[in-house]
Amino acid sequence: MHENNNKPGLGSSSSDRENSFTVQLEPINSVFGISADTWRTLAASYNITPEALLKRAATVFAQADIPGLDLDSPELSAEQTEYLNQRRIAYVVSATSQQSTLAETFKRLIEGSGDNHENEIRPLDGGHN
Repeated sequence: MHENNNKPGLGSSSSDRENSFTVQLEPINSVFGISADTWRTLAASYNITPEALLKRAATVFAQADIPGLDLDSPELSAEQTEYLNQRRIAYVVSATSQQSTLAETFKRLIEGSGDNHENEIRPLDGGHN
């Protein structure tokens, strides 16, 4: 899947190369990712392109993961950038200082910290005693 499709013969600018990438999807659905066929079918069900679905999914993930993300702001705040840098540093330190199981690593990767993160642990009773 390509985010940017350049017209033949025009070449791509450095801006295009900086703002695009290729995604390699799984051949079959699994806990590690969905297949290209599933992705295309999901996008078609919304009547959008697979690229548009990818952008929307990334936006929803960022909203859930980055505290106070303002989609009307063109850039992350200094605090948000620092938060993400600190998490990266903590992950590198954690990964080099201890051996963890695949399950522990996956849990660390999917745990969110933003508002209304879909993987947030909530009490089964809705917080009522």
